[in-house]
Amino acid sequence: MYGMVNQALEALVTERFGPETWAIVRQRAGIVDPAFITMKQYPDEVTYSLAGALSEHLQAPLPDLLRAFGVYWVAYAKRGPWGKIMLASGGSTYELLGALDAMHARIAISFPDLKPPSFKVRAEGDAVIVDYHSHRPGLAPFVVGLVEGIGTLFGETIRVEQLASKDDGAAADSFKVWANKVA
Repeated sequence: MYGMVNQALEALVTERFGPETWAIVRQRAGIVDPAFITMKQYPDEVTYSLAGALSEHLQAPLPDLLRAFGVYWVAYAKRGPWGKIMLASGGSTYELLGALDAMHARIAISFPDLKPPSFKVRAEGDAVIVDYHSHRPGLAPFVVGLVEGIGTLFGETIRVEQLASKDDGAAADSFKVWANKVA
């Protein structure tokens, strides 16, 4: 993963738990670099180690932390240079979810080795079905948080139900998403 992912995780931890907690998490994860470089590719294991160390330190379930990180990721990305691309890609949760693959294609211009996930979205009644394809395992809770964060971005209440899991042998993690505008 690129350094910007690890930078976002660092920002989340330091904002919510303080720099001392981040120092402990880095040490537990065995990270010796003083800082992550946004455009540098890091092994996925670095991010997984940081998330695992945070889970251990806070004695919190990893899926809960990944979900919180997904919500945070949207706000973090909005504050940075990718916020304009994100907001230009859709005006609602359903629109942005449907545009994520195209958005990742635009971002890949700046990140040539980017291996983004793919989000296949189709309407189903008053909801959408999102099929999340990624070579990275265990990130379904992050996707749930991501969808919730997108809903917050557009002032919508979100309900997400996971329909299928790669961890259980499905071809993709699949979610049903309902979004309603907050009155």
